[in-house]
Amino acid sequence: MSVISVHQLTRRYGRRIGIESIDLDVPKGALFGFLGPNGAGKTTLIRVLLGFLRPTQGRARVFGLATWFAGAETTARRSICTV
Repeated sequence: MSVISVHQLTRRYGRRIGIESIDLDVPKGALFGFLGPNGAGKTTLIRVLLGFLRPTQGRARVFGLATWFAGAETTARRSICTV
């Protein structure tokens, strides 16, 4: 099971693209980091994964739960992840 699963994730800000068509799976027990230049979309992706931003298209799941639609359970898990 993947702890983080992202499929064709895109986030737009009007005409600007924050992230585009990202596919990513992070398996349980893996150590993973985000590296890239300024403006590459690292923070945008993390905000989508934490449920702070709604993706424009695609899907993002953390612990098997949709980051935007799962409600209280995702909020509880998000709080644990950000400690």
